[in-house]
Amino acid sequence: MRFQRCLLQCAMVMASMLGSITVSLAQTVTHIGMLEPDTVSRMWSFIKDKTQAPADLPVPPIVVDESLPKNVRLMFEFPSQLSPETEMRIRLNPRNLMAWNNGMWHWAVGHEMTHYAFLLRENGWQEKTWYDNQLKHHCDYEFMTITQKLAELLWEIYESSEDRLHMYIEANKSCRHQPNQ
Repeated sequence: MRFQRCLLQCAMVMASMLGSITVSLAQTVTHIGMLEPDTVSRMWSFIKDKTQAPADLPVPPIVVDESLPKNVRLMFEFPSQLSPETEMRIRLNPRNLMAWNNGMWHWAVGHEMTHYAFLLRENGWQEKTWYDNQLKHHCDYEFMTITQKLAELLWEIYESSEDRLHMYIEANKSCRHQPNQ
């Protein structure tokens, strides 16, 4: 509980400093202490360029959500035909925010943002009440290439060869362990 209050207070301070939006632990938090807005923006520009996304496509909502299962660090979710009420967003588990350092968290968020870009491209970059998702991203050559190049982009910022190796391992593990996503 004390950690949750601390996280909420940090998010509120960050939000006020960055002119962000309404802050609540399970609601939208545009900028989390572990994520650097400039780095997220740089990754998003790279992803948009590689997927030929519209220039004005905004970053997907990124939220801290304590209701995620303990074994889920983060996830991208979207409205589908089976669950049209689902919000389009990337959810981060606050219990895991300290498990990785900045480089790995940014890479993981970039991985999820790549899912978002691929889903929107598959649906003609159109806003819809629900989205069709036929392409299996994790083993798609283009998806893997983009997420691996994100590792290089983040290496230029953080200069951690150990993190870069871990990012490559995670990209390949995603294909091996979750080929249908």
